[in-house]
Amino acid sequence: MEGLTISEMAAELGLAPNTVMQRLFVAGIKPITKEAIYDKAAIEVIRNVPTKGRPRKSKDENQGK
Repeated sequence: MEGLTISEMAAELGLAPNTVMQRLFVAGIKPITKEAIYDKAAIEVIRNVPTKGRPRKSKDENQGK
């Protein structure tokens, strides 16, 4: 699939991404796909990201009660 992302267009034109989005909207140009396309390596990068929130207590800490 060939195409450009808003970031790529912004870099090539020397404009802000929001400016590019607005100009595309005014011109009536719709994106080719509904979802962004990412490199296959991205899944491995985000697979090991810790979740938000407080870490669970270990079982050793719970036995003291």
